[in-house]
Amino acid sequence: MAEIDPRKMALQIAGLRANETHLPADERVFQDPYAEHFFPDDARELFHDPDRVKVELAKYEQMMPGVNGAIVARIKFIDECLISLIATGLKQLVVIGAGYDTRPYRLQGVKENLKVFEVDHPSTQAVKLEKIKEIFGMLPDHVTYVPVMFGKDSLGEKLLASGYSKEEKTLFIIEGFLMYIPQQAVAELFAFIIDKSGPQSSIVADYFDTTVVEGSSSLKEAVVLRKFVENEGSSLKFGIQAGTEESFFKQCGFRRVRCVSARACKDKFFINDSRNRAVSPMFNFVYAMK
Repeated sequence: MAEIDPRKMALQIAGLRANETHLPADERVFQDPYAEHFFPDDARELFHDPDRVKVELAKYEQMMPGVNGAIVARIKFIDECLISLIATGLKQLVVIGAGYDTRPYRLQGVKENLKVFEVDHPSTQAVKLEKIKEIFGMLPDHVTYVPVMFGKDSLGEKLLASGYSKEEKTLFIIEGFLMYIPQQAVAELFAFIIDKSGPQSSIVADYFDTTVVEGSSSLKEAVVLRKFVENEGSSLKFGIQAGTEESFFKQCGFRRVRCVSARACKDKFFINDSRNRAVSPMFNFVYAMK
């Protein structure tokens, strides 16, 4: 079965971040000044029109209720995890399936404190490298780009050959990725993290309930997402049965596990008018330390 073009997915999420950035201050949850740079100049201008942004968000909301809000919550949750870990001596950051993520460039303290490894499909990464050079005039010294064909290349071999240290305290960001790879690949990824990272290394990731993956969820957004993925010639592959999340991650070798729903993140991070936004219960997040 074919895979979804990772460049298309990366661009969609970059567009979401760009829209969020240009919402009025009392409605937005975060800012990403670089997200819009992944679009042509004429498209970039549209992000600066608040009325257009709200129309686009309304269309998305009608099609997939609460998904935009849940992805915003996911981004904010991961941002906050990373920021807090920098303050506790984090040395390395590995971004799995990095897409057009900009955390290594936009979050304070990353450049000064971390060695970053962005792991992604070569075709997506090639586009990103050109955009990063356009934005900054050069590739930043603190980021190493690791092209990996998931399912074909060895993540461990590629990372270690790129200067990754298996002795350092590391955070692995795995955003919008686990649900698109089979369970065996998930197990192999977690085994590498447990075996080849320093003490107190951890993951932050999102995951779906098995009902979303199997097609038995009654949520409109789950039905639409699954159909979209199938229309792209792929499928959702991995989910975790509700109520077993903590035990699942502990069985994978993680010692401390904190599972959080997107709605709980809304309660914590959405303030002022952003609290009026819908957040889908389809999304769940985990922070787990080995």
